[in-house]
Formats: sequence, structure tokens, C-alpha cells
Amino acid sequence: MNDHNQDDGSKKVKNIAAVLFLLVLTFLVGGSYLHQQTTDAAEVPASAVVQP
Repeated sequence: MNDHNQDDGSKKVKNIAAVLFLLVLTFLVGGSYLHQQTTDAAEVPASAVVQP
């Protein structure tokens, strides 16, 4: 009986850790993507002005 309760507890901890990992990964990838998009958008007018 006690082993069953401990298994449920460890599964819950592993699931919480997995969800937190996915949230952090999503935050990092999303932030990188948004930063790249804003950098590309800022460079387009500058390159258009430089061309004769």
C-alpha cells in the first residue's frame, strides 16, 4: 500500500518537472524567435534606404 502511494507521488513530481521543463523550453525558443523577427524587421528599412 505504501509503495503505491510513493509511486503516485514520484509520478506527480516527474510530471510537474516535465511541464516546467516544457514551459522553460517554450519561453526560450519563443523569445529567440521573437527576437529574430524584430531584428529582421528592423533591418529591412535600413537596407532599402541604402540601395541607390
